[in-house]
Formats: sequence, C-alpha cells, structure tokens
Amino acid sequence: MKPEKNQEPEKKETTQKKSDNWIEKAGEFIDETAEKIHQSDAYKKADQTAEKATKKLFREAGKLWGKSERYFRKKSGEGSRKTGDGSQKTEDGRPDD
Repeated sequence: MKPEKNQEPEKKETTQKKSDNWIEKAGEFIDETAEKIHQSDAYKKADQTAEKATKKLFREAGKLWGKSERYFRKKSGEGSRKTGDGSQKTEDGRPDD
C-alpha cells in the first residue's frame, strides 16, 4: 500500500508539469499570433482608419467647443456695458466680474 501513496504525488507533479507546459505553449502561440496580426495589412488599415476617425471626431469637438465659447461670451456680453474706465458693469450698475 505504501507504493500507491508514493505514486499519487508523482501524478500530481506530472500533471502540474503538463499544465505548466500547456500554459507556456499557449502563451507562445498567443504571442506569435498577435505579432502576425500586428504585421498584417488589414490591421494596419484598421489602425489608420481608426486614427482618421479619431482626428475627425476631435476636430469636430474643437469646432463645437469654439462655437460654445463664442456663444457664452456673446451671451454674457449682452447684459453688460463698458464704462468710461474700461471696466464692465451690468445694466443694474453692479460690476461684472
């Protein structure tokens, strides 16, 4: 009966070694496949398309930002008037900060 007890740890060790070996092989396979994908023309085209779309999106956002700034400046300027010393006051005479 003692030999049977000794065989169980050996099986666990070989199972662990097999698992580690499979994990290593899977990692290598993933790395190789990722490298192939990065080198492919389809990936490069997709990357360029995504970059163009991102630039376009940020340009449009910048235009909208500028429009909103002009709108709010104009809106805040409607209720104020300049005094002789260059400072601005609202219609009720309070200083405009």
